[in-house]
Amino acid sequence: MIAAATAVFLVILGIVDLTFQQISFFLVFIVLNFIAFFIGKSAPARTLAIFASINVILLISAMLNQGEMAMYSILGIGIFNSIMFSNIYTLAISGLGKYTSQGSSLVVMAILGGAIMPIFQGYLADYFGVQHSFIIPVFCYAYILFFGLYCSKYLNVSHSEDAVSGH
Repeated sequence: MIAAATAVFLVILGIVDLTFQQISFFLVFIVLNFIAFFIGKSAPARTLAIFASINVILLISAMLNQGEMAMYSILGIGIFNSIMFSNIYTLAISGLGKYTSQGSSLVVMAILGGAIMPIFQGYLADYFGVQHSFIIPVFCYAYILFFGLYCSKYLNVSHSEDAVSGH
């Protein structure tokens, strides 16, 4: 996993017209990503909660800071979205038994929320400013954090394959 991340970083460094110093902040996020994965210990709920909490912190940082710090906070969110859907999907359909196909359909349809929330954020941005509008995704990630914590407490899902295969 570390070799793949290093290779991707080097490819991006070779493609973009930026210096190492200009994109080196991604190394910090990549290291934090690996640390969060190791803390999560292959538990989808715990990993989801950790990544969602990091995104809440990054969003609050973007709201409170200016310039490059706010920009880097927003850019860092993407790397911590890496496991979100797969873990949400795994946790949401866990234990549904014969209703797994209907549950998985509902989870896929719930993606519509990703298309609706930007409308509300845009409304807030128009009236209160862009930085204040990030309160909308803060609440969204806080809900994902709650979902991860809830599932960590009430579901016993240790690997994605276990939830999908029904074991």
